[in-house]
This record gives sequence, structure tokens and C-alpha cells, in this order.
Amino acid sequence: MASTAENRPPRARAPERAEPAAATRPAPDGGPLSPLRLPDSRVNRVIDAVDGWQRRSRPVAFVYAVIKKFGDDRCGQLAALLSYYGFFSLFPLLLVMVAVLGVVLRSRPDLQKDLVDSAVSNFPVVGDQIAESVGKPTGSVVAVVVSIVLALWAGLGATQVAQDALNAVFGVPVLKRKNFWIRQLRGLATLGVFGTAVLVITGLGSVAAWLGPSELAGRAALILGTAALDTALVAVLFRVLVHRRLGWRTTWPGALFGGVSWMVLQNVGSYYVQRSVSGASRTYGLFAVVIGLLSWIYLQAQLLLYAAQVSSVSAGRLWPRSIVREYPTAADIEVADRIEEREQRVKASEREWREAHRERARHTG
Repeated sequence: MASTAENRPPRARAPERAEPAAATRPAPDGGPLSPLRLPDSRVNRVIDAVDGWQRRSRPVAFVYAVIKKFGDDRCGQLAALLSYYGFFSLFPLLLVMVAVLGVVLRSRPDLQKDLVDSAVSNFPVVGDQIAESVGKPTGSVVAVVVSIVLALWAGLGATQVAQDALNAVFGVPVLKRKNFWIRQLRGLATLGVFGTAVLVITGLGSVAAWLGPSELAGRAALILGTAALDTALVAVLFRVLVHRRLGWRTTWPGALFGGVSWMVLQNVGSYYVQRSVSGASRTYGLFAVVIGLLSWIYLQAQLLLYAAQVSSVSAGRLWPRSIVREYPTAADIEVADRIEEREQRVKASEREWREAHRERARHTG
């Protein structure tokens, strides 16, 4: 007789516990979640939700793309470098302007003073100190000529940095940028554009004073005229300083942003500079003027590079950009490709020559 254990029916096996399924919520780009985003934490959910929202909102996506590309191109460092050269070239350039006006308008000292005051009025709070520090060059003709040459050399240093910064923003490869002499000619053209802008601003001030029956009307006319002039100035700078052909359709979005932002900074930014100078005057004394002037030039440089980013992003349709690195957009890949192409500093032929002769040079010494 079989034992009870042998006659006992087999026990049904308990079903195996299923492994927890991976998160099934969509990624910000609508596809499946990347394994790198697991575990599906609350923080990741919030970040992905914000990323998805900004991608779907065109205005927000455009603004974020401009800000992100500003960081990708290291524009903060470029703005600081541009401020450094701009600060050291300011006084020499004003010296050149005073010298030229002294020759051209020898019989009109009142007009000379108006033009100088118009130039330094672009620097709120510290403009009076700048005007007091800049005088007519004295000495022999040779000394004046040498001082003017050195002043132009300092100004060209600032224009060279501006060319490098704008070429980086618009993705011009290093190997395709202009040679030394073309860069100097473009720098001289830039200085001429700025000089013309000073003259036009002086004329706008005179016209506003003549047209405005009241102080408010004259002020409004001057603000509108300054915004239009700044917009045209930024557009011309893009066309002159960038080493590839830019159409007006490409430059106008950034030029409009730059012109309006410069106008706003000119009218309300004095509050910022005033705080910088007044807060530092007790500690630094005369150096407070330097702090205020550097702050002002740095703000101007940042706005110029942001304006360039607006045109670059708009022309290349480089938006939306991704907040999360695991879900890049087509614009993210395009910007990465442009950066790689822009930073290439060795031609393919030179690289092939170097690799072909590397082994021989190693053995022959």
C-alpha cells in the first residue's frame, strides 16, 4: 500500500511575485523614460513636468533657449573681457574725440563742449567725473599724434574682442574668420560708427529741445529717437563685426531687443550705478567711480551679447532646448554641432600632415 505522502496531490505552487514595473509616464519629449532617470523620484517628476511645459510654450521656450545658449557660448566671460578692454579704451578714445573736435570745430568751442557732454552723458552718474578727467591733449604735434595713435590702438583692442564674441555667438568657425588686416579695418569702421552715433545723439537732443513745448514732450521725443538710433547701431555692429554675411532679416530681432534694452538701461539704469557708487564711496573713495563705470560697461556688454543671441536663436530656430540632459531636442544637438565646428582650430589637411609625420619625427629626433 502506498504511503499517504505518495497519495497526496501535488501542492500548487504559489505564483511568483511580479517585479515592480518601470515607470510608464512619458518623458518631456513624449517618448519613454530613460533608464538614467530612474528611480522615478518626485524631484525628477517635477523637473520633467517643467521641461515639458516650457517646450510647449513658444515664448518661454525661446527665452530659455536664448539664456541657455548664452551660457553655452560662455558669453558671461566674453562680456567681462569686453568690459575690461572697453574700460581701458574709453578715456583714450575720448581723448581722440576731443583732439579731432578741437581741429574741426576750432571756431565753435560751444559746439565742442556740447558734443563732449553728449558722449559722456551715456554714462550716468560718472559722466561728470569722466568729463572732468578728459582734457585736450597738450604738447608738440608729434606727442599729440603719438597719443592719438595709442588711443586708436586701445580702441581697436576692444573691437577685436567684440569681433571674437559676436563670431562665437553666431557660430563662425575659427578657421573661417578674417585675417589680421581685415579685422583691423572692421575695427576702424566700428569706431567710426560709434563716432557718428555720438553726433546723431547730439542732434537728437537739439531737435527734442526745439520740438518739445514742454519738458515731457521733449523727453519722449528724445527717448524714441535714442531707441531707434540704438537699434540701427546694434544692427550695423552685427553686420560689421561678424565675419559672415548676415541679412537684415537675421539681425533685426536682436537689433530691436538691443536698441530697446540699451534705451531702457540708459534711462533707468542710473539707479543701479548710483547705488554701486554711493554704497562703495565710503569704503573706496575715488575708486567708487571706477566701480560704477565698470558696472555700467559690463551691463552694456551683456545686453549686446544677449541681443546677438536673440538673432542667432531666431535665425537658426534653435528652440526649444531641454532642461534635462537625458532628453535633448534637435536644437540641443544642433547647438552642440555648431560649438564643435566653431572650436575646430586645425584644418583637416594639417591634421593629416601631422599624423603622417608623427612617427618619423619621434624616431629621428
